[in-house]
Amino acid sequence: MTRRPASTRSPTPEARISWCSCSSGPASTRRRRPSPAMRGDAELTVGLLGAGMIAGVHARAYRHCPGVRLVAVADPVPGKAGRIAGEHGAKVVPDLDALLDLGVDVVDVCTPPTAHADATIAALRAGRHVLCEKPITRTMDEARRVLAAAEAAPGLLSIGQVARYGPDHRLARDLAVSGDIGLVRMVSHSTTTSLPGWSEAGWLADATTSGGPLLDQGVHGFDYARWVIGSPAVRVHCMAAGSGAGEPTYTLATVRYENGSIAHVECSWAHPASRGFKLRAEIVGTEGRLSWDYDHMMGGVLHAREGGAEWWDVLGDREFVLELGAFFAACRDGGPPPVPAAEAVESLRTALAALESARTGKTIDLTTWELG
Repeated sequence: MTRRPASTRSPTPEARISWCSCSSGPASTRRRRPSPAMRGDAELTVGLLGAGMIAGVHARAYRHCPGVRLVAVADPVPGKAGRIAGEHGAKVVPDLDALLDLGVDVVDVCTPPTAHADATIAALRAGRHVLCEKPITRTMDEARRVLAAAEAAPGLLSIGQVARYGPDHRLARDLAVSGDIGLVRMVSHSTTTSLPGWSEAGWLADATTSGGPLLDQGVHGFDYARWVIGSPAVRVHCMAAGSGAGEPTYTLATVRYENGSIAHVECSWAHPASRGFKLRAEIVGTEGRLSWDYDHMMGGVLHAREGGAEWWDVLGDREFVLELGAFFAACRDGGPPPVPAAEAVESLRTALAALESARTGKTIDLTTWELG
């Protein structure tokens, strides 16, 4: 995969402009449409909001999901939507309102995080199923609004915590929760790279929009650890290093869970570009460990226990196809959503608390901590 150089443009227009003119507040008058009961083989039509890197990944994954058709793509930056729409035989429309007017069954929100809340709420209130990329929102106040809208809406809301669908991540988690390695005591999740170069308008480098590596990458680690450990996070401490102004570009967080387990979540945009993207993960139990990485052991999990170790190959579809397939199946079957909004809110809260810890040097007590 060819990496683009990091953009040097200022973080304007994409992150700052409106993605929809519809109101997500109480005064919204957009017509609601109840989510229909669907046959298992019924076609699902999708409207894609956003046309950046992750939107392109989603659009390619639709092709591997039977009975799913991309109808239209909306992006406020001229020309971006046309590239994806042309590749997949879809229409180009200006915004979310136009997507909703086409009567799509699903809205896939692939905008910068600061636009997630309004777009998701508007689509839910219009009766659509919604898949929203992670993090669920940029702030906790926005997350609470989205959660309330999801609870009141007829459609499903699922959040794109795609690490749950990595074949290696999923195999390791299945083994861990089955008791194969005893009681889980520690989860470690590390993702390191240089500042990604796919943010064409520079919004990723603007921490007020992206949240920096803790919200862009770290939220995957916090979500995965919580999913494996199965217990609420109660304390988090985070150390960080930066490259100047803005949020830190390297962070190392330790999380304590209610059941006594711990997690280490490392994320970085500070590594040299020549090093590429690296992922390392480990689950340690009282009777064994599971580990995998994208340095040397791509596509499998090392399964080590007393008396020996085995290499478990992971075959099958990539994580985005599995993630989207599970979401579309839930839309047809009536749920539940693969990654409920409440779980994504918990992961966001842990990431934001880690960011607060990095700023203040204090351990954050998650049983009492609140942030807007």
